[in-house]
Amino acid sequence: MARKLGKIEKKILEEVVLKRLGYRRRDVIVPPRFGEDAAAIKIDGKTVIAAMDPITGSGTRIGWLSVHVNANDVAVMGAEPRWFSLTILLPEDHLSELEGIMDEVHRACRKLKIALITGHTEITPNISRPIIIGHMMGRLISKRLVTSSGARPGDLLLMSKTAAIEGTAILASDFEAELAQKVPRESLERARNFYEKISILDEALKLARRFRVSAMHDPTEGGILGGAYEMAEASRCSFILYEDRMPVAEETRRICEALGCDPLRLIASGSLLAALPRNQAEKAVREIRGLTVIGEFRSRRFGNIVVRSDGSEERVGEAVLDELWRLIAEYGSRSGDTRS
Repeated sequence: MARKLGKIEKKILEEVVLKRLGYRRRDVIVPPRFGEDAAAIKIDGKTVIAAMDPITGSGTRIGWLSVHVNANDVAVMGAEPRWFSLTILLPEDHLSELEGIMDEVHRACRKLKIALITGHTEITPNISRPIIIGHMMGRLISKRLVTSSGARPGDLLLMSKTAAIEGTAILASDFEAELAQKVPRESLERARNFYEKISILDEALKLARRFRVSAMHDPTEGGILGGAYEMAEASRCSFILYEDRMPVAEETRRICEALGCDPLRLIASGSLLAALPRNQAEKAVREIRGLTVIGEFRSRRFGNIVVRSDGSEERVGEAVLDELWRLIAEYGSRSGDTRS
C-alpha cells in the first residue's frame, strides 16, 4: 500500500505522539493537541506562544515561507511573533543556496520585526533538496488566549482573503513546466507573487484585539477544508461550509483547473479561519477588509458537510489529504522526480 504523504493521521498522532509529552509542567497552559497551531506557556505572569513548522512541500521561497507560516501560527493565538529559530538542512553540493535562503529569512524577519535568535545549519546526506524547520515565539497581546478548540455550535466561520494562496504560489513556481501550455504566462507570474500574501498577522491580531473570537486557525495542509476539519475536531463540533461563498482568485482557479485539483483542498497559508458568535462575526466582516462568512459550526451529530456550487453535499469524515502532496506523487511518478 502506498505511503500517505503529509501530516500523520489523527489516530496515530494521538496514540503515538500525544501520549509521550515528557514531564507535565504546570506552566504549559496549552500543550500539544490535534488541531492547535501552537503551545502556550506562562512565564513570570506573562503568556508566551511557541510554534514549529517545517517547509517540505515547496521548492521555492522556502526561507520566506518558514518565517511567515510560523509567525501565522503564533498570531492566531492572539500573540505578536518576536523570536525565530531556524534549522537548515542542505543536500550535498547545495551550499550555494544558503545565501538565498538566508536573504529571504532576513527580509521576512525585518518585515515582521522579528529577531532570528538561534538555529543550526548543516550539509545532510540522503536528501535531494533543502529542508528547513522554523520555531517561532511571541508574546500574547490580546486580552485573552485564542485557541483552535474554542468554536461552539452557532458560531459563524470566517475566512480572510482567498483560498489556496500558498498552494497557488507553489504550483505556479514548482509546476511551471506542467502549466506552461495550459495557463497564460501573465497569470503564472501573478500567481508566483502570491508568496507576498502569506502573512495573516494583520487580520488575526485585529480580530484577537477587537472582537470576541471563539477560535482561530491557520489552515495549511488540507487547505480550507482541512483547516475547518481540524477546528471542528479540536472543538468537538461539526461544520457546514458553502463552496460558492469561498473566494477563489482567478489565478488559483486557472491553475487548479489545469492540474485537476480542488482549490479548497490545497495548502492555504495566507488565509485565516476564525469562529465568532453571529453578532461579532457580522461586525467583523463590516470592519475588517477581506473577511467572508463561509459557513457555520454545528453540533457534532450533523457531521461535516461541504455544499458544493452545484448544490450537492460532500461529507468530510477524516483529515483532508492536501492536493499538493497528491500532485507531487502523481507528477513525480511520471517524471522520476520525487520533488521532495
